[in-house]
Amino acid sequence: MYRRIPELPEPGRRLGRHVNHDPRSLAYQVVAGPRGALVSVRHERFIPVLNQGSLGSCTGNAAEGAVGSGDLYPALPADLPARPTGDAEKDEDQAVALYSAATSLDGYAGEYPPEDTGSDGLSVAKAALAAGLICGYTHATSLDAALTALAQRPVIAGINWYSSFDEPDRTGRISIKRGAYVRGGHEICLDELDVERRLIGFTNSWGESWGQNGRAFISWDDFERLLSEDGDVTVLVPLSEPAPQPTPTPDQPTGCAGQIIAIAEKAIADIKAVLGLK
Repeated sequence: MYRRIPELPEPGRRLGRHVNHDPRSLAYQVVAGPRGALVSVRHERFIPVLNQGSLGSCTGNAAEGAVGSGDLYPALPADLPARPTGDAEKDEDQAVALYSAATSLDGYAGEYPPEDTGSDGLSVAKAALAAGLICGYTHATSLDAALTALAQRPVIAGINWYSSFDEPDRTGRISIKRGAYVRGGHEICLDELDVERRLIGFTNSWGESWGQNGRAFISWDDFERLLSEDGDVTVLVPLSEPAPQPTPTPDQPTGCAGQIIAIAEKAIADIKAVLGLK
C-alpha cells in the first residue's frame, strides 16, 4: 500500500515520510513478548543529533541515527564507507545519501536529487541494507511488538506528525492535543523505553535546540494510536546477527511449491522495477 502524506511545512521543522506497506513484510514480523518482561532501557547514541534542515530527509536521518546507536553501531566494520563517523556534518551527508537511495527504491514518482519527494521506512531500510549497514530488517505491527523490539535495540518509526508535536512540553513530552491536526508524516529514531512511566523516548532530526537536546517522549497510548493510523516500526538488524528469515503464514505454501512461488514473485517484482511500475 502506497500513500503520500501531504506536508504543511514549518521553517526548520521539515518532515517527509509517506506510507509504504508491503504485504510481504508480514513474513518478517517481530513477535511481541509479555509486557511484564519489559525493562526500561536507553540505547547509547554514538553520533550527534542530526538536523535535516529544509530537506524532507527524515527517513534517512532516522536510519542514520539508528545505525549510529545501540548494538547496531559496534557491529559495523571500521572500514565500511557508509559507517557513521561521529561528525555531525559528515553523518548528515550520509543520512541524505540514505534518503536519496530510498527515493530510488520507494516506487514514488521522482528521486532526490533533484526532487525532494520524501520516502518511507521500508525503503530507507532497503537503502541501509544496500549500503552494508545492516544484515536485514523486520517489522513491528503492534504496540507490544514495538516495545519488545525497542527493549532490544533502537528502531525507526514512521508516524503521522501532529501540529501539537512541534513543541514538546516542559517535561519533554509530545502528545496529541485537542484541536491538533496532522501536519505531515515523519520518521523518527526510537531509542528509549521507560516502562515505569509508559513512555517511549526518541531522537528527532531537527538539531539539539528542539525538545530536550533534540529528544522527546511520547506515551504508549498515543504511540498505539499513531500505529493505528498507518504508522509503522522498522527494526534494523545489526551485522552481528543472522539475516532475518521469513516466517511462513498459514496460507503461505512451503517446500518446493513455496520456493517456486517466491522465485516467481521476485521475478515479477524485478521486472516491474525495470519497467518503473509499482
